[in-house]
Amino acid sequence: MSTYVVGDIQGCYNEFVELLEAVHFDASNDTLWLVGDMINRGPNNIATLDLIMSLPNIVAVLGNHDLHFLAIALGKQRQMHSDTISDLLSSPRLTDYIEFLRHLPIIHYDESRDIVMTHAGLPPQLDVSTCCRLAEEVAITLRSDNYPAYFSDMYGNQPDTWSESHSGMNRLRYITNCLTRIRFCNAAGKLELTHKTNVAPPGFAPWFTFPRPDRTHIVFGHWAALEGKADCKFATPLDTGCVWGRELTALRLEDHALFHTNAIER
Repeated sequence: MSTYVVGDIQGCYNEFVELLEAVHFDASNDTLWLVGDMINRGPNNIATLDLIMSLPNIVAVLGNHDLHFLAIALGKQRQMHSDTISDLLSSPRLTDYIEFLRHLPIIHYDESRDIVMTHAGLPPQLDVSTCCRLAEEVAITLRSDNYPAYFSDMYGNQPDTWSESHSGMNRLRYITNCLTRIRFCNAAGKLELTHKTNVAPPGFAPWFTFPRPDRTHIVFGHWAALEGKADCKFATPLDTGCVWGRELTALRLEDHALFHTNAIER
């Protein structure tokens, strides 16, 4: 029995299947962890979600593209030119996809391995237990009957610093941005959410370059510009830009072996 962590699939169904075949994934015995951004920007979101939802041993967290799809599906946001989720929106199974995604968390912590999975990362000033507690606040909101209201105010870059005094949507937005959008911050955890390359803006650095209050290993996606490389012993980036024509990557947790499949030319 093995556990594989797969980077951002983003609707690249054929590469996803090829990667599972390459690692000889056994659905009845192996476990699949998904770092989020399972859909959008790629060509086949329906087949991707149908496969994920059919597997018995799945652990997945939400990424920013998954949340963006939910906001659009609920009428809280308009599609962007770069979105490729029309197949999902016109599917007779749209309600099934919404229900599946909104019941996923934005963090997963395996205490026995001391490994945490989020889509984007963790702010350096908050330990894993605090991040899990805060992420549960978002999960409770998404599981509630009033979950559409969350998406009305999800978008935005403020507040960019954490305080326990934050309340309401300001609090939930900061938590969401930390776990699904963070790339650059400062040592105090102030977020800089406008830069997407691997070049830090003045006064900021990649979140994983700062010391943390715990020793937990972090697996994450989101940051394709890193090309799967981070000069850090406690964090492993797994978004290797499949949707941008590079690779889809899986990490086997038992021995930390990496597996790749090349993107299909489109």
